[in-house]
Amino acid sequence: MNFKVLDKKNKEKSKEYVIRNMVYNIEFLNLEPGEKISENQISEFLNLSRTPIREAFYNLKSNLLIDVKPQIGTFISYLDIDVSKELLFFRSSLEEKAVIEVCNKDSLDYLNVFKEIIEKEKTLHYSNNIEELISLDNRFHNLLFEELGYNKIPSIIEDNTSYLVRMRILRLKANIRETNYIDEHENILTCIINKDKENASKILRYHINELVDDMNLLKNKYPRYFKNNN
Repeated sequence: MNFKVLDKKNKEKSKEYVIRNMVYNIEFLNLEPGEKISENQISEFLNLSRTPIREAFYNLKSNLLIDVKPQIGTFISYLDIDVSKELLFFRSSLEEKAVIEVCNKDSLDYLNVFKEIIEKEKTLHYSNNIEELISLDNRFHNLLFEELGYNKIPSIIEDNTSYLVRMRILRLKANIRETNYIDEHENILTCIINKDKENASKILRYHINELVDDMNLLKNKYPRYFKNNN
């Protein structure tokens, strides 16, 4: 088990600390799909009692990141293409609505931030810094809601779609789309600047849902991570 222990934040509650560590290690595949874990193991890694571990496991189960099999054990969930499609539909529906509203704004509060993110993505793409690239991608999409003053929606999306991050990370590792995702960010921003709602929505929908097209490629490349290979 290649478990990375993150530094605890100031005043961070034990349960939240466990969840943050677990989500990080699941998303970045330090804990691999199908891997068996236990409360005792995580308790030792984080030097905590089993109570916050147990509470965190309940949360992780509700977010589809772990599977609890009675009398057998607790396992990191396998990737499921059908579940992933459903979560992508949820995310796409919210973001398409947001980008249309952003196009209706007279001016952008975060225009320079959008541009800075894209430039950083271009710089980092060939550095293989996947963690930073995922962070920048999330930041780009979160800004769509922040432009509208909707500051709670990004965390709602993140909490409910963390299951998808592993798929996005695998795609970056496999370099399936090369720099296409950066080009798409640029095209989305151009449409927003030009107040082209129709194409902004269309490109964003494609940008998010193209992951569906990549899933079978990823399944062929990483078969042990997917549900029907357990």
